[in-house]
Amino acid sequence: MAAIVESITAALSSGVNVITALRDAYGYSIEDLSTTSGLAVAEVAELEAGNINPEKLARLTSSLGLPENVVA
Repeated sequence: MAAIVESITAALSSGVNVITALRDAYGYSIEDLSTTSGLAVAEVAELEAGNINPEKLARLTSSLGLPENVVA
C-alpha cells in the first residue's frame, strides 16, 4: 500500500489528475478500471478529464476499496 501512496503522491505533484494517478498506481488501463468499476470506458475517461459525477466517482473508488473522500 505504501508504494501505491507514493506513486499517487508523485503523480499528483506533477499535475496528473487524481483519477489517472489512482489508475496508474494500480497498474490499470482505462479498460481495466472500467471492468473493475462497472463504468463504461467513456465514463472513466470523463472522470479523468475532470468531469466529476459523484455517483460514478463513488462506484470507482468503492471498486478499488477506497473511501469516497480519497479523491475529494
